[in-house]
Amino acid sequence: MVTNLPAEAKAKWLKVMDAKTPEEKIKAIQDFLSSVPKHKGTENLVYWARRRLAELREESERQRKKKSGSFSFFVEKEGAGQIIVLGREELKNPLVRKITNVKQDPKDFPIPAMTYYEDVGIQLVNPPPVILDSKLIVSKIIGLIRNTDGLLFVVEDKNEFLKFKEFLESNNIILGKPKGKVIIEKLRSGKEGIRIILLGKLVNTDENEIRKYLQDFGLKSAIVKIIGEVSLDDVEKSIFETITYKPAVVVSLNPFDYPGIPVITKIDNLPKYLFDSLDIIRVYTKEPGEEPSKDPLILKRGSTVLDVAKKLHSSLYENFKYARIWGKSAKFPGQKVGEDHVLEDKDIVEIHTK
Repeated sequence: MVTNLPAEAKAKWLKVMDAKTPEEKIKAIQDFLSSVPKHKGTENLVYWARRRLAELREESERQRKKKSGSFSFFVEKEGAGQIIVLGREELKNPLVRKITNVKQDPKDFPIPAMTYYEDVGIQLVNPPPVILDSKLIVSKIIGLIRNTDGLLFVVEDKNEFLKFKEFLESNNIILGKPKGKVIIEKLRSGKEGIRIILLGKLVNTDENEIRKYLQDFGLKSAIVKIIGEVSLDDVEKSIFETITYKPAVVVSLNPFDYPGIPVITKIDNLPKYLFDSLDIIRVYTKEPGEEPSKDPLILKRGSTVLDVAKKLHSSLYENFKYARIWGKSAKFPGQKVGEDHVLEDKDIVEIHTK
């Protein structure tokens, strides 16, 4: 059910969205909470906001320690995506050693390592054991998981996996992908309005209702991507980020099935499963008359040629005219397309400007 917030609270939430540093976000959320009416309809939102405050305070402390030279539990992301490895030490540690070049096992701090799928690296982070009766360890592990792009479970059987799943759900982390996803990208210019790119379908709502809902928050200019089946509730969740969804892959000694999550017993194709779980694509760029780049840009599935332009340089984004495409998303090699053209894995993009 969509939360009925007063206009003052909605306006203050925009400041949360605009905040950059953990300190700015902490101040903005505190200000937001002061204007949220306390009743049954806002209980979950208030609970989430307070929890988010605790996470931001911890993140602020991590950054402070990093600047002072202290060792941090936080791991900087590298490669096409970051994946946390969860499981008993005797199961997960040998697997990580086998598919990466890192031989060190974690003791007090997470150990990052890199595995590869074709021409992209995927970062695996092997944390210390999850001690469920230790609030400090649980808090740090949850912080890692919220920041990561996906999860890899290494378990003995289904029961062991379900214990991890229950632990994560108790912390508002849901495994798998939602039926629908909403990506809201605020634009600096207020002239473009709210542009909706429909890559799925709307349920019990329409584009006009979504535009009005976002405008009520004070959003004047944004690109809104609708992926999968999306309701107005999903649009609200995307604004407040009250629940975190994490894609997952399971390696199990004993086979079992679980809806929406791949469960494998052999690790030969594990890097491909990890790549697919991240829901990303590789895009290669080229100049007119030149060969495509060897190093791909990594983008989320559903990205457009305008997303490529933005990632390359602000001038390409601001002066975009059209693009030529080679690959799966093209009807024919070198097809001329506009800014909303949705790309596929391994597409080649040639951007032309005004």
